[in-house]
Amino acid sequence: MIKVSSILIGVADLDKSKPFYEEILEMNFNEFRRPFASAKLNDIEFNIEENADYRTKDWAEKYIGGRKQVSFQVDNLEQFLQKVSDFGAKIVQQIETKPWGWKEAIISDIDGNEFIIEQEI
Repeated sequence: MIKVSSILIGVADLDKSKPFYEEILEMNFNEFRRPFASAKLNDIEFNIEENADYRTKDWAEKYIGGRKQVSFQVDNLEQFLQKVSDFGAKIVQQIETKPWGWKEAIISDIDGNEFIIEQEI
């Protein structure tokens, strides 16, 4: 059997980033010790991590910011984007309907980590 162990997301400051992941992406943090935090969404673990002296010199460039290769499914994309807007987070791309029967938008955290948010039509 194979399963996803964890997904890494780099951030500049865990304390500043934590509310986005808790309130917008509804992750539950089960460990928080800088430069590392672990949060779960359903059964998937996300490692939210800061840069640190022991990392390679280009770690921040590789892991903080940019489009992440993970997407999140919601029941109501319009309501979700309103929540994102009310929170003050950035909506990078408004809703687009895709030919495969889904609609999606893109949001980002304060470090520019972008996530696709999608809804099946």
